[in-house]
Amino acid sequence: MRTITAHERDLILDITGEGLTPLPAGAVEKDLLITEVLHKMAEIDDVGLQLIFCGGTCLSKAHGLIGRMSEDIDFKVVVPEGLSRSLKRKRLGQLKTQLISVLCNEGFLVPEKEVIARDENGYICINIHYDSRFGAIASLRPEIKLELSARPLLLPFEPLLVRSILALLVEPVAAEISINCLGVQESIGEKVLSFLRRTAETLSGKISEESDDRLIRHIYDVSVINRRLPDLTSTLSGEIFQKMVMADAERFISQFPEFRKNPVAEMHRSLEYLENNEAYAGQYNRFVEELVYGVFLSFEEAKRAFISFAQRLLLSINDKPERL
Repeated sequence: MRTITAHERDLILDITGEGLTPLPAGAVEKDLLITEVLHKMAEIDDVGLQLIFCGGTCLSKAHGLIGRMSEDIDFKVVVPEGLSRSLKRKRLGQLKTQLISVLCNEGFLVPEKEVIARDENGYICINIHYDSRFGAIASLRPEIKLELSARPLLLPFEPLLVRSILALLVEPVAAEISINCLGVQESIGEKVLSFLRRTAETLSGKISEESDDRLIRHIYDVSVINRRLPDLTSTLSGEIFQKMVMADAERFISQFPEFRKNPVAEMHRSLEYLENNEAYAGQYNRFVEELVYGVFLSFEEAKRAFISFAQRLLLSINDKPERL
C-alpha cells in the first residue's frame, strides 16, 4: 500500500520537531499524499468533462486563504451541455473507472465497497487508503476522501498553483502543479449553504448527529475569508446564493423534502441552533487546536462573523420564497 518514503518521513519529523509547523506529523503526511493525488488528478484524461477543484482543501492549498489542514478532496465535474442522459452517465462512469485505475497504479488502496456512485454517477465518492508512518489523529480520517459532483459552475473558475505543506517549508522551489479552481465567492457561498442545510437536516432527525462534527470547519473558513477579503465576499449576490439554494433543494429533495418546501426557514433554524448550542464551542476548539496553523479566531469571533454573513445572504433571498 502507498506510503511516504523514509526521506519524507525524516523531513516531516524535522519540521515538526523544530516547531516549523504546529501540525502533528500525521497531518503533514496526509497533506503530502493529498497533494500527490491532486497531481494525478491534474493529469487525468477527463473524457470530455471539466474538473474544478473546490472545497476547503482548495481554499487552503490553492487560494492560500485559510491556514488549516484539510483532509478531503472535492471536485465539481462540469458536463458539456447537450449530452443525453445515457451518455452523461457513461462519461461520468468512465471518469470513475479512470480515477480508480490511476490511484491503484500509484499504490493507493481503493476498496470496491468504499466506492460510492449515486444519481447516475452524478455523485462519486472514493475512499483512498494509505499506510501511515505516524500515529492516528482524532480529528482526521485515516483515509483520503475524494468526492466528485456533477454540477454546473455559477461563477468563473481560475487556474492556481498547488504544493504540499512539506514542500513549502523545506523545498520552496519544488515543482508546482496548476489546477482549475472554484472561485472564492462561489466557494464561500457553498460553505454557508452546506453548514445550514446539513445542520437543518440533522435537526430534522434525518441524519445522525455524528455527521455534524466536521461542519464546524465551515464556521472557521467563512469567518477567516470574510476577514481577509471583505470587499470580495460582500459582493456575493443574493441571486447567485439563491441559485445555490435551489440546486441543493432539488438535489436532496428525496432525503430532505422539508428543505425544498421552505429552505429559508430551515436555514434560519440552523442559525438559531448555532447561536444557542454550547457543544459547538468544544468542537471548534478541538478543531483549531489540532488542525489550524494560520489565523486564530476564537469561537465567539468566528460564530458572530459567520452568523452575520449568513444572515445577509438569507435576507437577500427572503423576499422571494416563491422562487425557491
